[in-house]
Amino acid sequence: MKYQIDINPLEWDIIETYLNQNEASDNATMWNEKLTQIPDVKKKIEHIKKVKEEIEDSIRQSKIKEFHSQVRVAERGTDVRTLPAHNSNSKILWYSIAAVMVALIGIFWMMQSNSTSEKIFAENFKPDIGLPLKMGATNNLEFYEGMLDYKQENYNEAIAKWEVLIKDNPENDTVNYFLGVANLALGNADKSLKFLQNETRFQQGIFKEDAAYYTGLAKIKKGEFEEAKILLNKYPSDRNTKLLKLLQEE
Repeated sequence: MKYQIDINPLEWDIIETYLNQNEASDNATMWNEKLTQIPDVKKKIEHIKKVKEEIEDSIRQSKIKEFHSQVRVAERGTDVRTLPAHNSNSKILWYSIAAVMVALIGIFWMMQSNSTSEKIFAENFKPDIGLPLKMGATNNLEFYEGMLDYKQENYNEAIAKWEVLIKDNPENDTVNYFLGVANLALGNADKSLKFLQNETRFQQGIFKEDAAYYTGLAKIKKGEFEEAKILLNKYPSDRNTKLLKLLQEE
C-alpha cells in the first residue's frame, strides 16, 4: 500500500527549527514537546533531513539542482511517496535559490577583496636590496652565503641557510627580517609574518620601519587591511605613509 507524508508549513518550521537548534539543545525540551504533537513525526523528520542534505549538496556543487516533482524512498520494502510537488518542491527550490545566492554573493565579495589585495601587493612589493656581501667575516659566512642566494633571487636556497642560523639565535633581527622578506617574495604571507610581525624584535634596530612595511604588505596580501593601516600609521616613513594613503583610498 502507498501512502503520502503530508507536512504542513507549521510542522515544517517546527521540525526544521528543531533540527537547527538540536545541537545547541537550549530549546530542545520546548521543541521536543511540539514535536510530540505532530503525527508521523519520525518519518517527517527523516524526510526534512533528506531535503536539507540535498540543499547542502546543491550548494557545494555551486549550482541549483532541479528537484523531481516527487521523491520515492524505499522503506521496509514499501515505496513511500513524500510531499506532493505543490507543497514541497517549490519550497525546496526557493530555499536552494536563496542559499546559492547568499553563497554566490559571498564568493563575489571574496573575489573582489582578493583581487584588490593582490593588486595592491603586486604594485608595491619589491624585495629589500639586501646587505653588502662581506664574506671576509668568517663568523657570518653562512649568513652572507644566504645573502648571495637572496640577491640572485634564489629565495628557497637563502631561506634554507638562514633557517639553520635562526635556530641558534631566534631573536636576531637581521636574520628574521630577511627570512620574512624572502618568504614574502615567494608569496607566502603567513610564513613571512612568522618572522616579521614581532614588533618588539625590531624596536631598537635599523629594520623597524622596513619590517613594518613588509608586515603591512603581508597583511594586505591576506586581506587584513585594517591591521595593515594601524601598523603603517604607527611606524611612519616615506613608503609606509604612501602605502597607508593608498589603503585609505580603497
